[in-house]
Amino acid sequence: MNDPNQLIDLSTDEKNSVVKRKATCPFIGSAVSQGDLLMRNDATNPLASIEDVRRLGNTGGGDLGDLLVFFATGNHALMRGPSGSLDTAVPIGLFSLEFPGSQGSHPGHSGILQGDPQQLDSGRFSEADFERLASHVSNGLIKRSDVGRFIAENLRKDSNSKVLDHRTLALLASDSLTALETSLAAVGKLLGGHDEVSAIHRDIEEKLTKLLGEDNLVGSAGEFGLLFAFFANKPGAQHVDGEPAIAIDDLKTMFVDKRLPEGWQTWRKLRIDWVKNTTGLLIAAAKEYRTLKAAK
Repeated sequence: MNDPNQLIDLSTDEKNSVVKRKATCPFIGSAVSQGDLLMRNDATNPLASIEDVRRLGNTGGGDLGDLLVFFATGNHALMRGPSGSLDTAVPIGLFSLEFPGSQGSHPGHSGILQGDPQQLDSGRFSEADFERLASHVSNGLIKRSDVGRFIAENLRKDSNSKVLDHRTLALLASDSLTALETSLAAVGKLLGGHDEVSAIHRDIEEKLTKLLGEDNLVGSAGEFGLLFAFFANKPGAQHVDGEPAIAIDDLKTMFVDKRLPEGWQTWRKLRIDWVKNTTGLLIAAAKEYRTLKAAK
């Protein structure tokens, strides 16, 4: 029997297969691909260390890694058992790299890195879906509200997606949540970092994380919120129309080339940036979803 904590040395083809078919997160997949996140157990049932992913996310002096631990332990706590299904608890301190078919895989996803969200090993790169995202790019940048529109498009395409009831959706699309986002930005600026985190920030984070698995709009916003948080403090990070924006070249590096961007170790990646950007994505996605639903 394999020691699940045992590091494994895979061939290039074996590693590429895990990244393509299993570890279908742009951050985790890129980290595995370039050797910054080491794999354990075996290639058919790969695991990784919780503390390794915490260290990765906190590299540069931030605390985003602590949030990544939440995702890892909450969504990837099951590994393949004797039946071949994800029905066996991972050993303490580890998480599974089987992303398609896991609790974190859901309908209404982007389609870029996986096919059937319920099917193990369904990861693959879809150039067509990446180009759908890239179609929102202007001058090499994609702003946050356009990613929100992309999320809404994905949800409308998938009849199996679960979306908030109309009352909550109306609240998300209202100006009141926009005001909340502005307040969060002010709180983040006031704190000047991650050493202190306000009670309102923690409360909102808890509510958002609770909804991640219950609603696909929130889940998708949370996933793309991680990307925006990852790039929020990159030197030279830009805004478009007052909104955070990501360079399409950085997205290509992670989604297509399976690499983390040059210098990623040097800037802080913060949990509060995830809260702010997930909130902003929720606003944009909710507004677009209501528009698409009304036009149907």
